[in-house]
Amino acid sequence: MRSVSVSEAKNRLSLLLDWVRQGEEVLILDRGTPVARLSPVPPASGEALGLLERSGLVRRGSGRAVLAGLPWPKARSSALEALLSEREEGR
Repeated sequence: MRSVSVSEAKNRLSLLLDWVRQGEEVLILDRGTPVARLSPVPPASGEALGLLERSGLVRRGSGRAVLAGLPWPKARSSALEALLSEREEGR
């Protein structure tokens, strides 16, 4: 965490905001005493997906998922058993 004085914070607010946008926290000191902390705002639940989409890391689907024909899990089976059986089938 970076620390800056009040006068430095007033003079370099744009730089402090750039640091915060990059995920850093900034502690503002008044005569050596902490008085405030600038920290990034966590994204809203849907906002994170939108950010990934705008950056080109994900692409939203264009329709509904087709679930018909997929096998249903057997009664009383565990995820571990299913994973192990898939690994055995792949050999």
